Amino acid sequence: MKKIYFLFLGLLIALPSFSQVIITEIADPDNNAEARFIELYNMGATAVDFTEGNGWQIDKYLNGNTGVAETLDLTGIIPAGGFYIIAYDNTPGTFQTVYGFAPDQLDGVNNGVSGSNGDDDLALVNGSDVIVDFFGVYDFGTPTNTDNSGTCAEYEDGRAERLTSVTMGSTTFNEAEWNVWADSTVSGCTSHQNAPRTAPGDFDPGAWGTPTCGLSLFGEVATCDAVTPGTDTYNVSLNFTGGNTAAYSVSSDSGTIGGDDPNSVASGTITVTGVSEGTDVTITVTGDGGLCDLNVTVTSPVCEPATGLPFYESFNYSIGGNLSDQADWTGFNSGDDYIVTSGSLSYPGLIASSGNSISFDGSGMEVKTEFSPVTTGTIYSSFILNVTDQTAMTDLTDGGYLASLAASDSGYDLRLWVRPNPDASGSTYDIAISDATSSPPFTSSTYNVNSNIFIVMSYEPSTGNFKGWINPDSSSFGGTEPTPDITGTDATAASQIDRFILRQDSTGETPFMQFDELRIGTTWSDVTPATLSTIDFQESSVKLYPNPTSNGLVNISSASNEPIQVAVYDILGKQVKTETVSNGTLNVSGLTSGMYILNISQNGASTTKKLVIK
Repeated sequence: MKKIYFLFLGLLIALPSFSQVIITEIADPDNNAEARFIELYNMGATAVDFTEGNGWQIDKYLNGNTGVAETLDLTGIIPAGGFYIIAYDNTPGTFQTVYGFAPDQLDGVNNGVSGSNGDDDLALVNGSDVIVDFFGVYDFGTPTNTDNSGTCAEYEDGRAERLTSVTMGSTTFNEAEWNVWADSTVSGCTSHQNAPRTAPGDFDPGAWGTPTCGLSLFGEVATCDAVTPGTDTYNVSLNFTGGNTAAYSVSSDSGTIGGDDPNSVASGTITVTGVSEGTDVTITVTGDGGLCDLNVTVTSPVCEPATGLPFYESFNYSIGGNLSDQADWTGFNSGDDYIVTSGSLSYPGLIASSGNSISFDGSGMEVKTEFSPVTTGTIYSSFILNVTDQTAMTDLTDGGYLASLAASDSGYDLRLWVRPNPDASGSTYDIAISDATSSPPFTSSTYNVNSNIFIVMSYEPSTGNFKGWINPDSSSFGGTEPTPDITGTDATAASQIDRFILRQDSTGETPFMQFDELRIGTTWSDVTPATLSTIDFQESSVKLYPNPTSNGLVNISSASNEPIQVAVYDILGKQVKTETVSNGTLNVSGLTSGMYILNISQNGASTTKKLVIK
């Protein structure tokens, strides 16, 4: 086995100076002369011309430091971030001789890099005859003992990506076959490997590119510790792979770092705990010989309590906007969205409508708004709908169901159905409110296209009992529920109801619709308000959007068109802004990034909301 000892060289102590080109590896695998090589790496930002000046060279010092035994002149250019491989060219012409030994380039010694048996050091000399890098005792601290046993035969310095597999001529260099030297249990052997990273399969020294960090970060998730109207804390989890290959330093600019350690775990999860709500956190991982400088910034979640009840939706959003883009709504499945439409729908005796409405038709996505789960008692919902065109409908048996109180995205525990009657070319339709998945019991009454219809439906999670009202008399509004038009029992009662879903089925089942004034509550009076009351100004009835905001503006809406008084406080409780909003828009461009508490008052009622400014 070829021996490569790292000897103390007095000459090498005095002469080395900084260079952007370094020796990153020498290898003598299995004493195979044709598989030996030297690897150079340009860690600088500019290319280096090896023929510049007097020319660059590799000098080999033999056992006992008796001077330079052999010299190999280098030619060609090594690009910034590029590799330069010096190896035995056993098939002349098949490998770029700029990078390979020809048999006569080592004074006629026909055995590649090594030249002869003995204890050797290699020095890289620049065009000014200055040694700029070497493989010797001062690279690693303690010389490594080789014993001709096939171990300790490869040395890597860790400052660059290493060669892993390369074919030159008819010889393939594959480090995976030589890694016995890295076994620290072998007597006298000290490993100098920093886990080689994957390199391109086709060998082209000029195209290896800049080495990259072997660690990957992905899948960051932020979770609230608590959900209150005040300032909460949250935790972050961040996944990684490629660990346990080098030394890393993990830090964050807020909170406490924990979880798995990439210094000792190949893949796992880094955690950050106790981050203050409203404060974004940046996780930084550095190391691996300077190759890693990774940063992941996680946006603070808004730890706002789930939408409480009663809930009121006036669709006071920008005309033409998508409903699924609004703060309280989430789209699922695919297809056309629900579009915010100018104007409101109204019903006699019901509190005056505000905001806008939405329209939809045919096939498309579904949207939902979620609220605090109702597990006991009764949940009510009310809304106004207007069928504007049913001529495209073809299902005259079932029609289609358009709205639902539900416990899951696919539950649809109580459904509102619409069906043309007697046919789609006519101007009348009938309605069903049922838990049925098909062929629901429709009303005997019919309703006119282009007429506003006020619907109220209720569901008891514990029993599955449900009721429905179509155009109820306004004398009951704000009081107790009247006799229902529809009753029934869901045989598989949901244990809770926590969402309201709007649904588009297909062109043949869903008419053109306008929909407005959605209310959800736990009493009849919650969803049939005759006058504006404190109930209509509950926390859930005040909308704040977009939130977070990054354009210096935030929209505030409620069930009334009266002016809204807003006081803004920072997280320390200091009032930083107060303003009366009459156009629904609050200017926050003068506030710095962070989380704020808004106290919102209107008509003697008030509530608080959190706002995050980016």
